[in-house]
Amino acid sequence: MTNPAYFALYARRRMDLYGATSEDFARVKVKNARHGLANPNARYRKEVSVADVLDSAVVSDPLHLLDICATSDGAAAVLLVGGDRARRLAQNDGAHPPVRVEAVSTVTPTFPHTVIDMPLLATDHAAGAEPARTFKESIGDAAYEEAGIGPDDVDVAEVYDLSTALELDWMEDLGLCRRGEAEVLLRAGETAVGGRIPVNPSGGLACFGEAVPAQALAQVCELTWQLRGQATGRQVEGARGRAGHPRVGITANQGLFGHGSAVVLSR
Repeated sequence: MTNPAYFALYARRRMDLYGATSEDFARVKVKNARHGLANPNARYRKEVSVADVLDSAVVSDPLHLLDICATSDGAAAVLLVGGDRARRLAQNDGAHPPVRVEAVSTVTPTFPHTVIDMPLLATDHAAGAEPARTFKESIGDAAYEEAGIGPDDVDVAEVYDLSTALELDWMEDLGLCRRGEAEVLLRAGETAVGGRIPVNPSGGLACFGEAVPAQALAQVCELTWQLRGQATGRQVEGARGRAGHPRVGITANQGLFGHGSAVVLSR
């Protein structure tokens, strides 16, 4: 279990600013656990209820034990080839289109140019004006700029859900919804498989645990399967009102005290 007290700050901030509740955080776990049931690569494959989450031990208020992912070990790998080679392989396969890496962003904040985004911790603003974007917002913005797309083009996302509340933050940091709207989408089922903008169809860290060396690449693997229509049992279809399999996916990861990455994939 990693820094529960630190991530409890994010949860309390959502409660104070947007009226999030412990039940909302529990709904994230319920959603991701349901997604993980159909993922053969998931470590934890067990459905839970809101009551199960709220009845689990409080680790750092308001986060319960089932709100926080476990520490884990794991591995992931991707094979990259040139565009012509990928198209030839896809033709030989006959069923699955090639998936293209459109962008890879890695962001490390250098004060005062990017806000580190550590809630409730003071910093010295005398060195310069506070920028318009937070650190986590800048991760997605850099990926979108490189890929030449915007948040409205994204059909599916795999994000760093070390805690349930953090997933809700990432939805807004990536521009998948406006500030304060993540809970609304969650309650309406729009972030589940079958919804408008599915988040963590793999089950996320809630079902894998935090395998630090592997998690970012594991997200890329999941989006590749999603974009190729190979995510049996958890396949995203027709996201954002578009027919067929998803066409664009984004990942997001965060490291303690300020570094992060995002990858944009398309077919």
